[in-house]
Amino acid sequence: MDSTAERLTQFGLSETEARTYLAVLERGTATVATVSEATDISTGYVYDLVESLAERGFVVVDDHRTPTQIRAVDPESAIESMTEELTDLESDLAERYTDTERDYPGIELVRARQTLYRRLERLIDEAEDELFMMLPTVVAERLSEPLKRARDRDVFVALLLGDGEETSAVENATEIATIVRSWEPPVETLVTVDDTSAVTSDSSLLRGEHRDGDYSLVLEQSPKTAGAITSQWFNFWAAGDEVVSADPPELPAENLPFRHGLFAIVKHAEERDLLVTAHLFPGQGRQTLTGTVVAVNQSLVEPITADFPVQNTLTLDVDGEEVTIGGAGAFVEDYSAKALSVREQ
Repeated sequence: MDSTAERLTQFGLSETEARTYLAVLERGTATVATVSEATDISTGYVYDLVESLAERGFVVVDDHRTPTQIRAVDPESAIESMTEELTDLESDLAERYTDTERDYPGIELVRARQTLYRRLERLIDEAEDELFMMLPTVVAERLSEPLKRARDRDVFVALLLGDGEETSAVENATEIATIVRSWEPPVETLVTVDDTSAVTSDSSLLRGEHRDGDYSLVLEQSPKTAGAITSQWFNFWAAGDEVVSADPPELPAENLPFRHGLFAIVKHAEERDLLVTAHLFPGQGRQTLTGTVVAVNQSLVEPITADFPVQNTLTLDVDGEEVTIGGAGAFVEDYSAKALSVREQ
């Protein structure tokens, strides 16, 4: 059995079905007798095999002609038929699957377009706080429904569209993202979710322009890697131009994820004085800090006030002392906060 026939058996064909299909495929159209001679399989058995192959969408049997003609279905349609079977199998297995919480980073190499879209949709649906995404516009359109669901859950979504195309993804931007920026050059895909999971991919894979060597990496429960990719994402973000930003959450706003809180502060500070409570990560000597807003150095929304691309720093007046606060992993600020509560002073 040659290597192609062997690979076909891995997708559910028997050895004789694989040999029969390849014999027909190589000839385009063949009679039962021709296939029997080419495969050394009896004529009676070939009839049974081609009926089975026809049911699975690999061949078409024309028994109105004499002798009966067997025509190969083009390989693209045949592969699509196998893909549908695998998708049905995946659904059946998913119904039986009991999910257990992973306590270690998960790394998956994905080469199939549909598989990657399913992974992205699942990660978007699992997002609780933040999504940072760099995508071609056509990919953002494809993901618009899960992104709308994320926005409905008050997830903070920062979306950088690369390729400069003016499409409906921009027109309905505030339905799918909190802030949208656009960058003219084509981009590869970078996605981070809640600073714990990340996806990096050749965008040609998602656009359906599959090339040899294209792949994507899906990393789950890997905070260090997700944080590094978020830092890389901010460098591209700074190069883009703001298209639109949504209205901020109404005040008072409680326990907003840190960067979502900065967004709300920037938007509301244009019209009113604000009092902010920073909910700190453990191990910093206190649980909260409350003060009035002195300054915000941020790289999320216009006007950008950061001194460097990844900077997102809140300065509060706490009992007459200026204190700087950053988000998770803050290294230049006095404190690191996981959430902010914002109200009018």
